[in-house]
Amino acid sequence: MNSQILQYLKHIHFQGPLTEPTIKLLGQLQTNHLNLIPYENLDVVLKKGISFSIPDIFQKIIIHKRGGNCFELNILFSWLLRELGYSVTNRYAQFWRNLEADTPIEDVPMHQLLLVNYAGQSYITDVGVGALAPCKPVPLIAGHQHREGNELYKIEHDNVNGWMLYEQTKHNWRLLYSFLDDANDAKFAPRLSKQKNKIAMIRTPHGRHTMLNNEFRIYEGQSLTTYTTHNEKEWLQALHRFFHISLD
Repeated sequence: MNSQILQYLKHIHFQGPLTEPTIKLLGQLQTNHLNLIPYENLDVVLKKGISFSIPDIFQKIIIHKRGGNCFELNILFSWLLRELGYSVTNRYAQFWRNLEADTPIEDVPMHQLLLVNYAGQSYITDVGVGALAPCKPVPLIAGHQHREGNELYKIEHDNVNGWMLYEQTKHNWRLLYSFLDDANDAKFAPRLSKQKNKIAMIRTPHGRHTMLNNEFRIYEGQSLTTYTTHNEKEWLQALHRFFHISLD
């Protein structure tokens, strides 16, 4: 095992045995990744360059201890999985959370997720959402429901939208994202979000941390604590405290 893989595993605090690829191991890697590496769009909002090459993403996320957008996070995670012996396909998706059903397709943010094939079954594994989303692999089976604690998700399929991942809310099922079987790198190119707000999100063992511009929200169990920063110094301190991010 090369030194970069060891650095990656150390960064996500993975200490378990690495024998052969299994779905259990995949779930452990995915959960650790989500708890240690945040989703964040700061380079996009601050108009810094974004690279999707493995060496550049590795340098940013593992060496400099940053987060990234869904493309960066899942491209790097797919590299780790392939190095560990998994069969992985990158898929582009349409990200529907908080959008109206009649939103023009060109205005729907693009997302990237991963499909892992194991023993003839495909599983969604995704470390690029940041907010509430599955922390374990989800079997790609129409009608399948996937529960993690209080969170419930389901997979559906139709001829128009392809595969759809729904999340259960208090009142209904809400579409999280959808993708087609041929939505791969050969037909799509990354389209970065037009979001102008500074965003960061990370899961924790007991909740999650989120940031929207100068407001930080800390969810722990059923409790919510909100912090508002008033200047750049406070913002940088909170960014490091809650996301372990230091901007050079």
